[in-house]
Amino acid sequence: MKIKLPLVISLSLISSVLLGPQASANTFQMKEDQVQLGMSGASAHVERFNGVDRVWRADGASGTVASDCNEAGVCTPVSLTGRLGFDFTVVTFPNGSKRAYFKEMDPQSQQVYSAPCLDAGCTSIGSRSATSEEMKVPTSTKAWGVPDAVLLPDGRVRIYIVESPVIGKCLEKIASYISPDGITFTKEPGWRLEGGYVDTEIIRAKANDYLMILADIGCTPSRRQQLFVSTSKDGLTFSAPQMLTGTGVEGLDPTGYEHSANLFRIYYSQAGANKADQNYQIKRGTLTLTPATTTPGSGVSNPTKTSITCVKGKSSKKVSGVNPKCPKGFKKK
Repeated sequence: MKIKLPLVISLSLISSVLLGPQASANTFQMKEDQVQLGMSGASAHVERFNGVDRVWRADGASGTVASDCNEAGVCTPVSLTGRLGFDFTVVTFPNGSKRAYFKEMDPQSQQVYSAPCLDAGCTSIGSRSATSEEMKVPTSTKAWGVPDAVLLPDGRVRIYIVESPVIGKCLEKIASYISPDGITFTKEPGWRLEGGYVDTEIIRAKANDYLMILADIGCTPSRRQQLFVSTSKDGLTFSAPQMLTGTGVEGLDPTGYEHSANLFRIYYSQAGANKADQNYQIKRGTLTLTPATTTPGSGVSNPTKTSITCVKGKSSKKVSGVNPKCPKGFKKK
């Protein structure tokens, strides 16, 4: 007995097994620049200013100091007026005004403050304001702080900060606080990252495109602090940090900016060969991002189906396919 097959043939099964486009992931490469900056300290922050890199950093009990560094890595001290605090960072608003964010300590507590910059180069600041009572902890709290203030694409300011809700090795978490005016901040729900990551720095903040460089607290087998990168679409949910490898790129307290498209200049602190050596030196490196690409798969791309109408006397049939043909005895209408 012969079984009549339907004349309309579906190619969906064929299409489903053909290989479509294959996407690659973002790749990052960092190398240390062969320059001798001659700067010591930690918790640096860099801004491009008047054709040079202005690098603020904590260097000793006096608080923040600053230097201007040219392309060749020659750095000259900048005169600052008054005390600028620790973990100093700067936000430049669309109208050109600048505001500094920093940590201050007293015998009982440590807290994050902000203050207006009194000049374009932020060599002095005005009266300080507390950012949030939640960004205040006892002086004895370790692995806390290093605030990174970032201007978001929508004009708000976000501060990323290390917190230690549970004390223990590699239990540090990254929290964030949001402000409509850059002065008063509210904590955002959840954690941006967990697992001992610290020293965050957003080096690109665009709509649907955030790039963060950061360090860990010495959680890798070497027990030395390493540099990592992480990406995000919204600045809240970040990818699993990817460790940067290469000669001279281990360190902490990274800071940087996009020097040209997908090319970032990074400053960071590095201890001596003996990991107990706390005489940190500022290093400079170049981070290169190769964006993800989509390439054709190894198979044929999904075919496009068309339909025709076939007639035989008063009978009419519809045939679908990549290259449809009328059955025997039928003619294309």
